[in-house]
Amino acid sequence: MAHSTNTSRAGDTARTIEFELQRNGPYILAGLGVSGGLLLLANRNIPAIGIPILSSAADRVAYALRWTGLEGLSMVTAVWCVIGVRAKYGIEPTSSEGNHHLQMTQRILSNTTESFLAFTAAKLALASVLESNNLRIIPALSGLFILGRYTFDAAINHPARTFGYTINAVATFTAYGLFLYKLFHSGLHANLLPFSLR
Repeated sequence: MAHSTNTSRAGDTARTIEFELQRNGPYILAGLGVSGGLLLLANRNIPAIGIPILSSAADRVAYALRWTGLEGLSMVTAVWCVIGVRAKYGIEPTSSEGNHHLQMTQRILSNTTESFLAFTAAKLALASVLESNNLRIIPALSGLFILGRYTFDAAINHPARTFGYTINAVATFTAYGLFLYKLFHSGLHANLLPFSLR
């Protein structure tokens, strides 16, 4: 009896995954394509902007922190959405029960905060191990993050939100992946000496 239950659950899971891939697959592929294209475009064109030569890890982290203001726009937008819903419906700040609109905007704010913190941690860690001539990836990843957040929020009640989620995930996982690669490729302690706190 237990074997048939496990087989049934596995079959249900496979059908659910297949259904989700059919429904969201095109958005995932589009998100991957747009992310890859924008990263390639940035890699070719950002050097023309003139990224400064920053020799210490502290300077590189400070440079990455400056780009956090761009990602912070998604936080400001999410907060204003919650404020707007509260103002429209006259809701007490502590009570969201029974109001679908407020619950949805609070979930958006919570999701945006989580994404923002995860991406910021990845971006700052990456900046600490990057060579100064590779800092052009920081503005490219920041641009991807903000594009992903806004496209996700714009389509929150539609399967197309997967497009924004994919772009957001590419930015975050690219930052973490490059950080881990640089960290283990160069050695765990290779880039600590240039970290001056002046």
